[in-house]
Amino acid sequence: MFPEGPNPYKLQTKPKGSSNLPLVLIHDGSGMTAGFWGLSSLGRDLWVIHNPHFWSEDPWEGGMDEMANHYLDLILAAGISGKILLGGWSLGGYISIAIARKLAEDKLATIKVSGLMIIDIPYHTPWYDNRPAIVSRPKLDESVPLRVQRLLDYCDVLLHEWPVPFWDGNFNDNMDVQFTADGNQYQVEPGTVLYKSLEGDWKTKMLPKPESSSNRSKPKNPRRPVLPPPGVLLRCINYTPTEQEGKKCHIDLFREEPVLGWEKGYPSFLKAVMEMKKDHYSLFDTTSPEQEN
Repeated sequence: MFPEGPNPYKLQTKPKGSSNLPLVLIHDGSGMTAGFWGLSSLGRDLWVIHNPHFWSEDPWEGGMDEMANHYLDLILAAGISGKILLGGWSLGGYISIAIARKLAEDKLATIKVSGLMIIDIPYHTPWYDNRPAIVSRPKLDESVPLRVQRLLDYCDVLLHEWPVPFWDGNFNDNMDVQFTADGNQYQVEPGTVLYKSLEGDWKTKMLPKPESSSNRSKPKNPRRPVLPPPGVLLRCINYTPTEQEGKKCHIDLFREEPVLGWEKGYPSFLKAVMEMKKDHYSLFDTTSPEQEN
């Protein structure tokens, strides 16, 4: 990652003859992709996108939607096409959902998002609605550069008024989904999620029921409904250290919930969840033995 370097950058290349879909991962709130460089081979093409404003720290005047549009242009300019997997860590997870929404309603799109991999992000509602008083800033290591600290703070600006995109309905409410994990095949029925705890095997869990059936408005005019692709969540189980004792980071408000609150507005979106013995900010810390999982 450097100012005039390629973006996205092809970090891994699939084995010869592999039919695995390419995966595009978007940076975290720092704007960097360093965390992804420690990933073991995924057996597929892996592309990573960094924040092109990392060095200038120029604001995104159009907010999250401008970022999603620009990153989609970057993906297309790299020659990526056909079916892909898309995702990101932290802020990048939200950007990936916004990109998937734009592609889903574009009948002429040359890219189809077949699945979303969101890395430790809770369901998000704009913070101006009801930002809890119990929230504290994370306690970051003193070695974190000031530029990175400023960019992390800028995430608050980006998410302050931004809601996750609306869809016309839920993913395949009446259809089973097939997953392959650890060499085994699993069938995920509607209303359930394939879940792997730290010590256990993959098991099917019932999804928590949302307060209402859905907050997604139905299309006013007859047309093909725009539905989200199936999602996979990597979920940290540890809490982030905070500056104020006894308070949580905003990222940890749903930490005890198995799908981090996504059932509240995106029922049936997540199809698989995997626990990680990390906290949000140390997820890709290669100095920790837990990184091996």
